[in-house]
Amino acid sequence: MSALVERWKNTLDSNLKESVFHQFIHDHAGFFFGNDNCYLTISKLKLGCDYETDFVNVIDQRSNGIIYELIEIEKPNSKLFTTSGVPAKDLSSAMQQIRDWKRFLIENKAWFKKYLPSQTTRVINNSGVIFTIIIGRRSENALEIEKRNQIANELRINIRSFDYLTDLLERRRFFNDACLDVNSELWLENQIENPFYKAINDSKWRKFCSTKFNWTHFYKNNCEEIIKIRDYNDLIHDFLNSSISVEK
Repeated sequence: MSALVERWKNTLDSNLKESVFHQFIHDHAGFFFGNDNCYLTISKLKLGCDYETDFVNVIDQRSNGIIYELIEIEKPNSKLFTTSGVPAKDLSSAMQQIRDWKRFLIENKAWFKKYLPSQTTRVINNSGVIFTIIIGRRSENALEIEKRNQIANELRINIRSFDYLTDLLERRRFFNDACLDVNSELWLENQIENPFYKAINDSKWRKFCSTKFNWTHFYKNNCEEIIKIRDYNDLIHDFLNSSISVEK
């Protein structure tokens, strides 16, 4: 685990293309996003023909259905603001992406119900989706933080730094099972909790949606099917020989 964190931090400090960071997160989705209400991440989900997310986290709200977190990533070296204080190019582009996604979901309720099924198709108020931009590095500039938070509040989105992802990676807790109260063998919960899963692609998610799955208590009711569609990182061999303590 410590080797994975160090490799991530070294990657952040390198001037690399956005695709490199996307691939790293894709290959280690369970380490970044896995927790007791999220065990599945979708990579590059297509919204119709014109738009594409970087990632979508499927967040289980138990009887309240699913919340989908649609994520747009930029680069760690992206600037949020220009010297004159206006949103810089990458932040402006990401903000427009979110606006486009919102507009698409508002105008395409049938698509929304089919591929992001949950209790509601509302986008603005009491929404079944949340939107997150991951961009730049953590800042100690109070004015910049204030302006970033103002934009986030006005657009009703999250704006996070890549150091936020580092926090998620370093804080990841590991358990033997997922505590889903599944009325079957414990190996199912053990496999759902397995942190070595990668993000699945658009076609796998669309195929999964065609089964008209139960979206209440999502992971409890669909754990066996979810295990089947997830791919796993070969880091598992390193994990088994590492010093990670598995909590009971």
